[in-house]
Amino acid sequence: MRFKLLLPALLGLACAGLPALADQYTFTIDHCSGGCGSAPFGTVDVTQDGTNTVKLVVSLLSGDQFVSTGFPGSFAFNIMGNPTISVSNLTAGWSLLNTSAGNLQFDGFGNLDYALVCDACGSGASNPFAGPISFDVTATGLTTASFAELSRIPPGSAQAYFVADIIGTTGNTGPVGATLTQTTVPEPSSVALFGAGAFLLTVTRLRRRRIV
Repeated sequence: MRFKLLLPALLGLACAGLPALADQYTFTIDHCSGGCGSAPFGTVDVTQDGTNTVKLVVSLLSGDQFVSTGFPGSFAFNIMGNPTISVSNLTAGWSLLNTSAGNLQFDGFGNLDYALVCDACGSGASNPFAGPISFDVTATGLTTASFAELSRIPPGSAQAYFVADIIGTTGNTGPVGATLTQTTVPEPSSVALFGAGAFLLTVTRLRRRRIV
């Protein structure tokens, strides 16, 4: 009886401790004119942040910065199914170019669906933005897996999941592309909480056997 009473609470504790679904993409493809430097150039962390909402954090490595050199935006991405999206909690100095999927061409990487504009950046390589940038994307049925769609070629010669317009450590500018490098990244605290729930469940079962 004691075990049956405790079971719902223990299951709730275990479920609450499960790691959030997350993917990490790394900028490794260099399409800068003359080269932007040595890869990697940064990462994109994509994490489920509730039903229909996914959080993206885009971080460049030291010496690499976002610029606005004439592409449709300074950061671009795809979403499977081309849904109408909304963006919230966007880093100051940035704006969403389009809520509906389009054909946004990024030299060398072909077309992507959506883009963010660096309003804080000057034209060309002037006033670059070091980052990071973060924002929440909301759409019906949206999950972290929705972002695993490659750019469309032709035009272009290389596909990527995400594209950023940057100035690199060489002083050259241009787009760099990100590929998937890691999936399901758990937070240490979540893993610990899940382990505590499993331990408590085991102890309760042992005590019940002793009582019986």
